[in-house]
Amino acid sequence: MQKIPYTEMLKARKRRDARYDGRFYIGIRTMKTYCLPSCKAKLALEKNLVFFSTKEEAISAGYRSCKRCLAGQFPNTYPLWLEILLTYLKDKISEKITEDQLVQIANVDISTIRRHFKSLYGLTPISYHRKLRLMYAKELIEKGVEFKEIPSCCGFKSISGFRTAFIKEFGHSPGEINSASF
Repeated sequence: MQKIPYTEMLKARKRRDARYDGRFYIGIRTMKTYCLPSCKAKLALEKNLVFFSTKEEAISAGYRSCKRCLAGQFPNTYPLWLEILLTYLKDKISEKITEDQLVQIANVDISTIRRHFKSLYGLTPISYHRKLRLMYAKELIEKGVEFKEIPSCCGFKSISGFRTAFIKEFGHSPGEINSASF
């Protein structure tokens, strides 16, 4: 791997340039932590910085991974609670869930949860869960499950609410599903 010039690393840090993530790591002497160049934490003074080529190099120098950018998990920099929430949402496909339930499970505030879901899926966690429930409903319809049973199987309280959500998601009413329409 080609060594990146010091001035280029400084510029990448100031821009929080994610293109440099994994190509080098930034150690903060005062905190004894190391970050990715794209880390959103407050920028440390230049005199307090040390640059590492690898995270292993930072660790052996006595630095720990930043809790904000999760540099130690790069390239999988998603928080551990996210996988727990995704599993929970899939397990609760037949129920309507609330944001309060997600907050209790993840033990982080709802704005953090929403931010991660928006960046990964372009949806809020509740919208993501609704989409999962509607995909499940579509599968049930295609399997021939009786239509009036499907809304309750997918966490909808009324047939009309289910039908409205289904049309919004797929552009067709549930009754129009056949193998040619999808």
